Amino acid sequence: MDYDCSNYYDQSYYMSLIPRLEEYINDELNDSNYYKELAKLAPTPWARDIISQFSIDEADHAERLQEMYMCITGVSYIPKPLNPVMIKDYEKGLKIRSLPETKDFRKYGEEYLMAYNKYFKDSFFRMSQIEGSHAMLIPILLEEE
Repeated sequence: MDYDCSNYYDQSYYMSLIPRLEEYINDELNDSNYYKELAKLAPTPWARDIISQFSIDEADHAERLQEMYMCITGVSYIPKPLNPVMIKDYEKGLKIRSLPETKDFRKYGEEYLMAYNKYFKDSFFRMSQIEGSHAMLIPILLEEE
């Protein structure tokens, strides 16, 4: 990451982004943990691989968001402890992720439109696209069962 956020004229944007980044980091880490556990229940190796990749994607998003946070604040954000994950049914566990993935697709798309610099725009665009792909793959995974 080679961006210096202090060079941009709208510091109010960056200051308003800080609490959202904190929320997003926590959410992405929890999502990653959730998919890690859900993958253990996957009915096929293919489904397990896809869901494991979801977990990796979400962890990557948290890392990218952490970089953005550091760019703005100069310090690393210390995430909240992870929520405990208790998934008993694979199908239900997968179904409940469809709407959050769709919301994240939209959320990061909106952040993309508000972002002032190329690094932030590119990051939010990429995260939006990956969240959208997760949302599209969930119904396919449900058919796989």
